[in-house]
Amino acid sequence: MGIVTSLEILLTLIFKRMKRIALLIGNSNGLPGVKKDISNWTRFLLSDEGGQWENSEIITKMNPARRELLSLIDTLKNTYYDFCYVIFSGHGAYKKGTILEINGNDEIIHEDDLIGIARRQISVFDCCRNILIEKSIDSEIIMRMYNQGGPMRRNIRPYYEKRIMSSIEQQVRLYACSINESALDSENGGIYTKNLLDSSMHISGSFKVVGVAHEEAQALTTKEAHGLQHQQTPIASLPRCFTSQQLIISINPSGYFD
Repeated sequence: MGIVTSLEILLTLIFKRMKRIALLIGNSNGLPGVKKDISNWTRFLLSDEGGQWENSEIITKMNPARRELLSLIDTLKNTYYDFCYVIFSGHGAYKKGTILEINGNDEIIHEDDLIGIARRQISVFDCCRNILIEKSIDSEIIMRMYNQGGPMRRNIRPYYEKRIMSSIEQQVRLYACSINESALDSENGGIYTKNLLDSSMHISGSFKVVGVAHEEAQALTTKEAHGLQHQQTPIASLPRCFTSQQLIISINPSGYFD
């Protein structure tokens, strides 16, 4: 029995299986890149670098009805999870927080509706955040606001879960643009999501923490948008903790094959 295999068994015995959930929400109404974003995020999560999530741990909701989505969120919040990803790709605006338009029927939710599904959570909002002027929308709408790989694949999940659970409890929020800016879409998906996932797949050490991935994606997105005569500056809400206490966004599987 190899050393790595022995370590995997030991980790499994010491650390209980982490309960994780990923909620991927997209509004593809008029945005062809949204489906690509959701597909790319799913592929990333299933990958070794993304933490070897299982299909049963990933919930995808494309253009969901508001009542259905809020009911699902309520169910998730009443089910204990150690770690959660929330991904939103689609239309958005800003009014006392980021407002997410979730389907083609003008139904919306507030970003705060999605916060707190798990005590350790990364939420990514790839949408516009232009300041919303009440006169420009219906008052009724304002009232509604508020497996890749084959059989020889190494089991990375215990290492990924150990590192996630060693972080402090936190709610990380990543935004594709700043307040009063819009987020660009393309046939390849949102430019922020594309850059964030690209950064997450390039890992120099054992892990990549979410803050570093965002910082790299921010620079690339800002530069790319500038080249298109557009201003888009991604921002993040992150805890000022030690790097070792911050949530990771990806893991380097090559470090666990020796």
